[in-house]
Amino acid sequence: MDPAFRSWVLQCTKFADFAHEARLLHEEMQAQRSKSSATWWRSHFTEKCRCQACSGQETDILAIFEAVLGMRFEVKQPADKFPTKKDQVTNYALRAQCWATLAPKAVVPHADAATVLLCSASKLPEYLPHLSKFGTVITFEDLRGTFPHATLSL
Repeated sequence: MDPAFRSWVLQCTKFADFAHEARLLHEEMQAQRSKSSATWWRSHFTEKCRCQACSGQETDILAIFEAVLGMRFEVKQPADKFPTKKDQVTNYALRAQCWATLAPKAVVPHADAATVLLCSASKLPEYLPHLSKFGTVITFEDLRGTFPHATLSL
C-alpha cells in the first residue's frame, strides 16, 4: 500500500495519531488466510462466531496495521443499497468490536477497530440515516481528488 495513501486514510479515522507510523500487515494477513484466498484484504467472514454481527456477515475490505488496529471498510458501489428489512449497518461496528476482542482464525489479532464507509458522494443523501453508524465516511470523489491516479477496482 502506498504510504501516502495509507497515511491519508488513517488520518480520516480515529487512528489519525498513527497515520505516519502504522505499517500495514498485509503479508501477515495473507499468511493467516486460507490458501484459496486470492487477496489478503477482500471478503473476510467467519461462521465460528454466531453473534448477530458475525453470523452470515462479510467484511468487504479488512486492513490491519502494526499499531494493533484494524479497519473495516464497507464498499458500496453506486447502485448498492442498504437492506431495509434488517439493520445491517449496526452490525459493522459490532463485528469490528467482536473481532478486536477475539479475532477469527483467518484474521490477524488486533486490539481496536474502526469502520469506514467508502461510497459515491451521490449516495450520501440516501445513506444519511446510516452514516452516523460508521466511524468514517470517505467518498470515491474525495479519494480521486486526493489520488487522481488511483484505481478503484475490486
